[in-house]
Amino acid sequence: MLSRTQNVLCSGLIGLLVAVPAVAQNRAAAGIGAGYESYTFKDENVVGIRSITLLTAPFAARIPLGSRVWLEATGAWARGELERADGSVATLAGLTDTQVALGLAIVPDRLSIALVGLAPTGTAEQNAEEAEVAGAIAADLIPFRISNWGSGGGIGVTTTIAHSFGRVGAGISGAYLVGREFDLLEAQEFAYRPGDQLVIRGALDATVGSAGKLGLQLTLQQAKEDQVNGSNLYRPGRRYQVIGSYQFAMGQSSGVVYGGAMHRAQGTFLLETGSDAPAQDLILVGGGLRIALGRSVVFAPGGDLRLQRRADGTDQGYSAGVGGSIELGSTVKLIPSVRGRFGNVLVREGIETGFSGLDAGLTLRFGGR
Repeated sequence: MLSRTQNVLCSGLIGLLVAVPAVAQNRAAAGIGAGYESYTFKDENVVGIRSITLLTAPFAARIPLGSRVWLEATGAWARGELERADGSVATLAGLTDTQVALGLAIVPDRLSIALVGLAPTGTAEQNAEEAEVAGAIAADLIPFRISNWGSGGGIGVTTTIAHSFGRVGAGISGAYLVGREFDLLEAQEFAYRPGDQLVIRGALDATVGSAGKLGLQLTLQQAKEDQVNGSNLYRPGRRYQVIGSYQFAMGQSSGVVYGGAMHRAQGTFLLETGSDAPAQDLILVGGGLRIALGRSVVFAPGGDLRLQRRADGTDQGYSAGVGGSIELGSTVKLIPSVRGRFGNVLVREGIETGFSGLDAGLTLRFGGR
């Protein structure tokens, strides 16, 4: 579980980092939603899990504090339920950590800086059953709407530089993130502190013809050693990520195809408390359309395929999803969505199981984009 926990802080703050270049669109916006995800496993005795269900209620708000300053906050309430193969049930419910960003556009569209953080409103300290649910939700193969309930909080600084060169745009973002020590396990003293993390992201986009745009994004993530009770515990492997996309117009409608890969190098335990985390690769491809059905109605079907591989040959497999959403309204948007997902996971050599599930949601957005 620790190898997943050390990435919680960074994954939350990276979500805020992505929003920094959008400072030019400094308009008030807010949104609330509800999500339902449920997955069942074909051979429940193989994985020890019959089903996993997640209910979420996310919220987000962006408030301009002048023409160049903004405040942004996002979070969620979530309830996860894991039914074991023997019919027993474990649950975890409560708020997640709240992500906050205070940003300043030093030079609009060119240079911005933001102070970002995770307020520890979530459940970081967990008992054995709650940790079991959290570990299942954090699995990389099934893309749940949240990845964790709490990480103890943290703070960081991000900066973004962007410029256009004719039909080509380029940008680079950097973030340094500092985690906060917290008790990881409820039943014993286990003061855990994730290592400080550095994230560097570069992006390019180029207009192609009169109706197309190519995009490329590269990300490097490097972390210091995690600590437990003041001693170095775990050295996470570097993460490298590349994502490419092509957007195109079709009259009043549009579409996108994309593909990417993430490589995580081997992680090393520095104390005799666990096994090293093997290197891992995740490949993602997908696409979608935005079909205008009227002045304020958009139908957006899409699909994706995820392929995960690990150096030790365990906990790997594929996951595919297909579905869509409908956007109703303009300034105020109501967006119902539904997606079916299926796949297969190799638990260990010679032992595998299929799974299938449903992801449904409803979002209400006010203002902004």
